[in-house]
Amino acid sequence: MKKAVMGLIGAMMVFSLAACTPTTEKNKTGEVKQLETGSVTSTQGPGVVTDRNGDPNEPELEIISVYTVSEDGSKVEGTMDSVETLEPQVLADVLAGYGVLEEGTKVVSFEAEGEPSSQEVGPGVAAIPGVEQENNLREYGTLVLDKFPEDQREMKLQATANTFIENMNVVYLTIEVDGETLAENLKFVEAGK
Repeated sequence: MKKAVMGLIGAMMVFSLAACTPTTEKNKTGEVKQLETGSVTSTQGPGVVTDRNGDPNEPELEIISVYTVSEDGSKVEGTMDSVETLEPQVLADVLAGYGVLEEGTKVVSFEAEGEPSSQEVGPGVAAIPGVEQENNLREYGTLVLDKFPEDQREMKLQATANTFIENMNVVYLTIEVDGETLAENLKFVEAGK
């Protein structure tokens, strides 16, 4: 009986070690597609790809959160990407690469103002009493674009808002086009909703 139990334990250890051994095949569960959008390297699928290729002279890339609309148009989905510089136009270019905004969409202006009136310091993050926050969170942001797509407008407005709220450190975002307010004081909505 002891030999049978020891044999079973030994077999379980072999299987557990085999399960923990790294494989050389990467991203078996998804395909990585790269889109070139100016100074941006976009990544879809598991993980984040940077184009540094081990060259220390290549610029450091900033990791950003990007929100898109699901294929069936029913919810906002989140992914990670990387950019050389975190600027409003770069975010708009990334959103265009993901099909949220139209190609060539220009950011006319982006302004963020006001101290946050709540204890929130960002999407889903609460302030810690007695600890000074290092971010520059603002209460209200206003994004003025030169155009906005008509199809799936509400979902694309929320995806755009989520992307700018999280990356540009604002609590509420208003989106305007040609002097018309398309959405006012949008709040961050969790992905999948």
